[in-house]
Amino acid sequence: MTKKIYIQLFLIFFLIFISFFIFFKYFKKSSFEEKAKANLEQTPNAGESLIEDLKYLSTDKKGNKYEIEATKGNIDKNNPDIIYLENVRAIIFLHNSDLISIRSNFAKYNTRSFDTLFNDSILVNYEEHVLKSDFLDLSFENNLVSLYENVRYLSGISSLKADKAEIDILNKKTKIFMEDPSKKVQINNIPTDGNN
Repeated sequence: MTKKIYIQLFLIFFLIFISFFIFFKYFKKSSFEEKAKANLEQTPNAGESLIEDLKYLSTDKKGNKYEIEATKGNIDKNNPDIIYLENVRAIIFLHNSDLISIRSNFAKYNTRSFDTLFNDSILVNYEEHVLKSDFLDLSFENNLVSLYENVRYLSGISSLKADKAEIDILNKKTKIFMEDPSKKVQINNIPTDGNN
């Protein structure tokens, strides 16, 4: 009788193992960041279109302008609307407002929608504010700049560390928060020179 129980237990564990294997192999989706890293770290292969010192300009109906420059660009061979950029500088000129400046080492730029996914050493400047992160997603459809992974915010008097920051492009309201509501944004005061 114990032999029969051992065989049944073995079969149950074997089925559980097979189920986990199938789930992780075929059904579990990799995270967005992993896909973005893989896309942004593409290197040009022989025969692909490599462009040097490129610049794109666009203007919307409201008079807002978007300018993006890069030292190198590689057109995606499967989707010619996508260009992988290196050493990127972008500026958003908002009608009747200040500009938003973005710098990064890499970006994935959609020439049709102008949406851009920036990667690696992101630096955002607007007015007196400075934001840094590992990733930045610029969506013109949603009028939103989303920074995530290692987000740091610097102003003249304090610095913040958080999981995510969002900037509404039209009204330039910034929201800085943690993904897990039980965690708190870390705030540090920047020491002054003592003359205040």
